[in-house]
Amino acid sequence: MGRPDARRAKVRRHRRERQIIVFGVLVILVAFAAVFAAGVYKGDVDGPFSQPFVTPAGAFESDVDLVCPPPSSTPLPADQVAVRVLNGTETSGLASDVAGDLESRGFVLLGASNWSRGYPEGVRLYFGPNGVHQAYTVARHFEAVDMVLDNRPGTLVDVVLGDTFAEASTLRSALAPELDETRTLTANAACLPASLVTPVPAPRTLPENPLDPEPSPSPSPSAS
Repeated sequence: MGRPDARRAKVRRHRRERQIIVFGVLVILVAFAAVFAAGVYKGDVDGPFSQPFVTPAGAFESDVDLVCPPPSSTPLPADQVAVRVLNGTETSGLASDVAGDLESRGFVLLGASNWSRGYPEGVRLYFGPNGVHQAYTVARHFEAVDMVLDNRPGTLVDVVLGDTFAEASTLRSALAPELDETRTLTANAACLPASLVTPVPAPRTLPENPLDPEPSPSPSPSAS
């Protein structure tokens, strides 16, 4: 029989060899996994999942329909914002009263009339992609506002007054902290950039807004 010391040395040697083999295989597997993951992330290698890691452009879907204000923006001067006030209630003269209040605060008034549909809530603002900053400037003058993006051109903001608003029929006090000109405009709920929100159809006819730049004239056809 061999000596005990020799047998123990042989056992230790076999154990080290197995450990070296096991760790070597693990290192190779980890390295392969890292290379494979990097390839999938870069798109150079097809991954094992059908769902992509990054949502492709144009495939974004969300239930959020509130547009965010411009980043780090403060209110525009009132004389740079045009509004039209529409009465969605049966309270006579409501649109004219609110229009007068907004005009006295410096907004450019482009009309006050009845809305073709009733509105049971408070105040709803309709505005286009180019009027987001203007809409948030108007919104801070009211306690609660529902903001709706439509596909209108230009910067006109439509202010629709509803039944809930008619019960109080007041704007925020001119001294309210929300009307601080240096206060950053913020959304009151989860929001998305205008480019990621699907707009609703705009009214067929809109008043001409003197604050919008005039469209560039079409080039004259060259003489043949």
